[in-house]
Amino acid sequence: MQSIKIYGTLFGLMNKNTADSNGNYADYLADTAESNKDSFTDDEFKTLTDDIETIRKIEEQIAEIEKETTESDKNGQNTNSEDASPFKNFSGQDFDGNSVDESLFSENAVTVINFWFTGCKPCVAELSKLNDAVRAMGGEVVGINTETFDGNESAIKEAASVLESQGAKYRNLSIDSSSDAGKYASNIMAFPTTILVDRNGNIVGDPMLGGIDNQDNYDTLMKQIQSVIDADSSNK
Repeated sequence: MQSIKIYGTLFGLMNKNTADSNGNYADYLADTAESNKDSFTDDEFKTLTDDIETIRKIEEQIAEIEKETTESDKNGQNTNSEDASPFKNFSGQDFDGNSVDESLFSENAVTVINFWFTGCKPCVAELSKLNDAVRAMGGEVVGINTETFDGNESAIKEAASVLESQGAKYRNLSIDSSSDAGKYASNIMAFPTTILVDRNGNIVGDPMLGGIDNQDNYDTLMKQIQSVIDADSSNK
């Protein structure tokens, strides 16, 4: 009952106190008690002081737990972001039958990957022109035709014919549909879709939907490419 009386007095005084109630709660209680010390007997004030210190320790423990949880979540998100990249354990073949792996990405400051299908002929021509600019910047354009998965020879032949007719010189790859990259590509609903991959095989930024015949798309893509290249340079 005595404690109830003490805290009833303290809580009643809080409305009159100018301490910041949005700050540390133990500090708020201590400030209220100290500025109204005359409202309590010596024993009551000592009880309040002892209780407030207990509250302070509890708050510190909670703050530490929240900090550890936040850091754990942040680290987990970073790890998941990197581990989730479908290009970490990449493998495939170009249309000439040469094998490629994730070292493809380590050779470039940025790799521009365009997912397309054989009927998307204008996109092929656009990216062929873009490849020269990207190479000059320290990157490479790579095409992945979703119809050529699993080494489909007839689809590869048809896609290669389209590339040749459009004067496209950039590398195109056939990948395994069951691979991480293949599963990623299988979930693409709009074509062309273009993504940027850094030297470590991580996807950077959001996918770009639509061709670069759209000036806004072109400008956005070039800015994203330059951003990845700048980040790559700063890490050296």
